[in-house]
Amino acid sequence: MTFALSNAADPVDPENGVLVRMQLSLPRDARFVALMRQVASCVMSDFGVPTEAIDDIQLAVTEACGNAVRHATGGAEYSVRLGVGLEGCEVDVIDMGPAFDPPPLTDPTHTDFETGRGLYLIQALVDDLQFIREDDATRVRLVKRWPGIKLSEPEPIDS
Repeated sequence: MTFALSNAADPVDPENGVLVRMQLSLPRDARFVALMRQVASCVMSDFGVPTEAIDDIQLAVTEACGNAVRHATGGAEYSVRLGVGLEGCEVDVIDMGPAFDPPPLTDPTHTDFETGRGLYLIQALVDDLQFIREDDATRVRLVKRWPGIKLSEPEPIDS
C-alpha cells in the first residue's frame, strides 16, 4: 500500500548532490524521540540547511517517531533513515507494526477524534508525506525541500 500526497522528484537524488545518508535503529521508548530530533537537527545544521527547514523537520520527525513509539506493536525497536542533499531531505520512519489506513488528511478540525492530529501537523510541515506498507513493516516517508545550498570547499585531509 502506498498513500502519497505528492510524487515530486527525489531531493536526495545522487545526481543532485547527496550529502549524507544514515540509518538509526531506536528502541520504542519515548526518551529516544528527542535523540533522533537532535541528530537530524545537528546534521542539517552542519550542512547549512535553512533554519526554517530544520525547525520543520525537527517537529515532523518528533511526531512521526512518537507515532512509531506509541502505535507500533511488531517489535521492540523502529528504524529512522535520514538522507540530506543539497536541495532537500528525506526521512523514513519504519516500524514493524501492523498496517494502518491513514485518515483522509483534509480537515484537521474534524471533531470525531481526540488523537491523530499529528499527521495533519506533519503534512503541514513537509512537502511530501507517504505511508508505505512493505512486507511486515510500515514506512512513513517525509520529504522536505529547500533552495539548493552552497557548501564551502572541503578542507584537505592531512596525511
